[in-house]
Amino acid sequence: MVRKHVVALCILALCLATVSCKKLGTGPLKYETAKFTDAVPQDYGPLIGVIQTQAPDVVALWFQRSDGTIVAVFVNVYQARISDKVLTLPRR
Repeated sequence: MVRKHVVALCILALCLATVSCKKLGTGPLKYETAKFTDAVPQDYGPLIGVIQTQAPDVVALWFQRSDGTIVAVFVNVYQARISDKVLTLPRR
């Protein structure tokens, strides 16, 4: 008897969680053309993180501009090349 009540409460909680979820917008994420392909511009701000991407030879360098915008610069470590595209994530 108690088991049925626990299962019913779990199902109810799952339904409420599903209904209360709100779809997040994809946002204004966009790739921009890099200013340089041989250096990282100073206006990108300080480096805040480095991550390995799905490609084993590419890392993403994450910078934060003075306005809070996050900029990702992609670097191919085997070819010692900076990508000609950067990803910008605006902050609100």
